Amino acid sequence: MNEKIEQTDQNNNSGTVVSYIADPKMGHCQRIGLNRIYNENNCDTMRRMPDGFVDLILTDPPYGIGLEYDVYKDTEENWYKLFDEMMPEFKRVAKMIIMPSCRIAALEWIYKNHPPDWLICWYKGSPGHRSYVGFNDWEPLLVYGKNEGVQMHDYLSVNNTDKMGGNGHPCPKPVKWAQWLIQRASKEGDLIYDPFMGSGTVGVAAAKLNRNYVGSEISPYYCQIAERRIKTITDQFTMFNEVI
Repeated sequence: MNEKIEQTDQNNNSGTVVSYIADPKMGHCQRIGLNRIYNENNCDTMRRMPDGFVDLILTDPPYGIGLEYDVYKDTEENWYKLFDEMMPEFKRVAKMIIMPSCRIAALEWIYKNHPPDWLICWYKGSPGHRSYVGFNDWEPLLVYGKNEGVQMHDYLSVNNTDKMGGNGHPCPKPVKWAQWLIQRASKEGDLIYDPFMGSGTVGVAAAKLNRNYVGSEISPYYCQIAERRIKTITDQFTMFNEVI
């Protein structure tokens, strides 16, 4: 059984809470800092996590449609490889997972190889994206697992008003999108993990809702954007508490 001990990191001036994970299987203490973004491959981050460490993975992986990410080549071939690599670790470390299916055409492959427990319909307005019948106004979100006590609707209506390239990222999600999901799929104090942190939308939403977060991101540029956005939120909370 893994033992989790939380204390202030003495080597970090920000007073970030650090979880020291005593893992007998590894023979030494693993170390995961809460409310941090790790500039590394998410598999490297998850290897330091014991089973069931994360309450909710909420993420927006690459779509495999040729978007121009900073350091990742967004090909369809890479997408299938990425999905196969990440899903076993996602299921190991998290109690619940919510993420876009990325492409309607990929649903058959997903159900054959990594079948979800449920789908959430995200109605995103009319962003002008093409579909087989004309225009694509909704997107399926894959759901794996469930947190105890979670009761949520499987229909989400949040307009996708964030333009491609917003916050320096080719495919940002609205903060309201992340807030709606985090608020219903977790509780205050829970740990939210985004293995594709990008420009930090999930971290911003988690900070607004009094959740802890951990992020992984391979692009140093996106890490800087995410940290800056999240700091804006945490600074606002600090200022508010000082006024009170």
